[in-house]
Amino acid sequence: MSLENQRDQIIENLELLNRQVAKQNSLSRMLWVGVIYGIGFFIGSVIIATIAFGILGPWFGQIGWIRSAFETGYGLLH
Repeated sequence: MSLENQRDQIIENLELLNRQVAKQNSLSRMLWVGVIYGIGFFIGSVIIATIAFGILGPWFGQIGWIRSAFETGYGLLH
């Protein structure tokens, strides 16, 4: 492979990399990535909170004002 062919190949690769970087840095792509990460963070937080409340629920049930608030809410719904 001659030097000129190598130079042309390097230039083609650099142009390809520049196009890929420009696509990755586009506003619409960053917006979609942010939305996906936000949804993932929300779902993960809900799962962790559910597990924590499931484990700590009986302990919270022993606190008087929390128990009375729960019973009031339960009475309103039924």
